[in-house]
Amino acid sequence: MKIRVLLDRMRNGQFRDEVENFVAEQGLVMFDEITELIATSQDGAVVGSACRAFSLLRADDEVYLAATRHPHELVRRNAAGMFRAEKALRYAEELLPVLADEDYYVRREALRAFGTMGPEVLPLLHETRRTAKGAVRRGALAGLVEVGGPDVLSAQDRRMIARYIDFKIEEEMYGTEQMHLCGGWYALRTDDQAAVLGVMGLQNPVPVTKILGGSAWNNDRHAWAEEDEHVHCARVYVTGVWDGWTLVFGEPFAHGTRPVPEICAVLSAVFGEAHYYGMSCGDGWTAWCIAEGGEVIRYYDDFEPEKQIGKLDVEDGRGLPHDWSDENDDLDDIWAREVAEEMSVDPTYFEGEIEGQGVLALTACGLKYGSPRGFLEI
Repeated sequence: MKIRVLLDRMRNGQFRDEVENFVAEQGLVMFDEITELIATSQDGAVVGSACRAFSLLRADDEVYLAATRHPHELVRRNAAGMFRAEKALRYAEELLPVLADEDYYVRREALRAFGTMGPEVLPLLHETRRTAKGAVRRGALAGLVEVGGPDVLSAQDRRMIARYIDFKIEEEMYGTEQMHLCGGWYALRTDDQAAVLGVMGLQNPVPVTKILGGSAWNNDRHAWAEEDEHVHCARVYVTGVWDGWTLVFGEPFAHGTRPVPEICAVLSAVFGEAHYYGMSCGDGWTAWCIAEGGEVIRYYDDFEPEKQIGKLDVEDGRGLPHDWSDENDDLDDIWAREVAEEMSVDPTYFEGEIEGQGVLALTACGLKYGSPRGFLEI
């Protein structure tokens, strides 16, 4: 297919000029030459521009479908990224093998494509689970969870996943895993996980690995959802006992009227100590709340610093992130993770003595509306 034909189709003048300049500079005439450049160039900037041209030119669907079977993984990845929503659903059967691609990033693009197809694709994925073999069958399982969450799995698949989780739980006892911190979590001074579940109104706890618990928290935190969808508030991850602390990741009180300091005060009256920590990987938000014996001794949120209460020794000699005054120019800011490391435990790395087993548990929203969709690492 000639690039000139595709350029003439483009409506966005800025994008057309960008691609036209690039292909002229590289001396490209046919679309296949862009594909070849992605696969063979050793120049990162050239490859990046070629990938943009590959996508912006909007070649025929059959061209991109063929590219999902290209020998080079970067070509396959970009090709899979061209299918979303109705167009992805139209070619769902042809995209099934891409769910089983040997490259992680290609599989991830394929999962994203299936995640936009909607429930109409579920019968195809269930049929593939029943009839396919090997990697394609495993890929269909990932697709099912991405599209509909664990609630759409067959009883057989649920049992299989539960057995695999049990195996991984035993395996991960001998390693430590890093947790990506983005969102809010509670730290409670207790070894009674059942009491935590009861006080927070959490139900249907299912044992999970540390990786799976953290993956669920991050999936739900970052998932896009309409206002009437209960994705961010459907489930939480409750750890085992970690150096005397039980951690709760998620939003168990999402629809309540009590602010964080009041929640921490109530929880500390039950458990002796209750902390709340928050961090964002996107906008620099951070917060912490420390309560003991029913009383808040420190509350700080850099998005509402005027509401802060008290001060901690660990903050001495450090700056608060919201404070840009001249006297704090020479101070390093302190963040929730560092406060947590000093006051309870730093969940970035699961280290130290951990007793019991972490669980994913449903909130009232999860019981009513179901578990969030999305493929999770185990």
